[in-house]
Amino acid sequence: MIVIPKVNTELLIEEIKTTGHSPLKFICDDGSTYYCKYLVDYSPLEINCLAYEIIAHYLLNQLNIPTPSIALVEISKGTLDKSKIKANRRLEEGFICFGSKSVEPSTEISEFEVCTTKRDYKSIVNPEDIVKIALFDLWINNVDRGKFINPGFNYNLLSVSHIKGREIMAFDHAFIFGGVNQIGVFNPLMGVERQDKLLQSEFYKSCIQYMNYDDFVKIVDNFIPLLQVSHQVVIESVIGQLTDIWNLSHNLSQRIQDYLHDETRINQVKEAVMANHNYF
Repeated sequence: MIVIPKVNTELLIEEIKTTGHSPLKFICDDGSTYYCKYLVDYSPLEINCLAYEIIAHYLLNQLNIPTPSIALVEISKGTLDKSKIKANRRLEEGFICFGSKSVEPSTEISEFEVCTTKRDYKSIVNPEDIVKIALFDLWINNVDRGKFINPGFNYNLLSVSHIKGREIMAFDHAFIFGGVNQIGVFNPLMGVERQDKLLQSEFYKSCIQYMNYDDFVKIVDNFIPLLQVSHQVVIESVIGQLTDIWNLSHNLSQRIQDYLHDETRINQVKEAVMANHNYF
């Protein structure tokens, strides 16, 4: 059974300005730094997005795709300095946030970053995971990675420095299952949405151009069966731990299972990635 870690805040460093949840950067009582999210919109349905983050984390773990560690973060008394806060005014002491653990040393993949040479590509120690993340985002309908934001793309990918190169790591999954606009309505009949996805981005295309085609096909063929395996235990375990702290939408666990385990959608995921590869 999955047990979601829990930590408490000790010191607020800053609020990070973003177009989404504007996470608060806290040092917590386990000695680590977390980027913490709570409600920033007026709609209480937005709380589902915090559950999405945790579901995505454990699915990524099952699929062996690198992603930062997470925790449920309780706002301890005396640690919420509201003079540093603009977007998170609804947050109060005692509330529980979603927290993504800081990964060091790392940088975000920028909207302008591409592989311009084979050497750039070879600096990535896990290029196969870029393909897997593209497949994952189609399967789970992540509308916030690969989204075009003038002048570039929003990637929500970390480049983590290692001795032998850099590891690509996926983070920020609040807007899966169609994001805020599809809370309570997403279902398998919607099929796979191909717009605003990683596989259309310049970074993805620039990496895949240097990948051997047979290796690419092998990655896809080996990954698709992992989506077909039941993830019921993970989904039910996570949602079961969250229902007592957040007011989630009715029957969320079953709707997620129905959405992710639909065979037609899974086949469409494979078709979309393979068809996209033929364009370049």
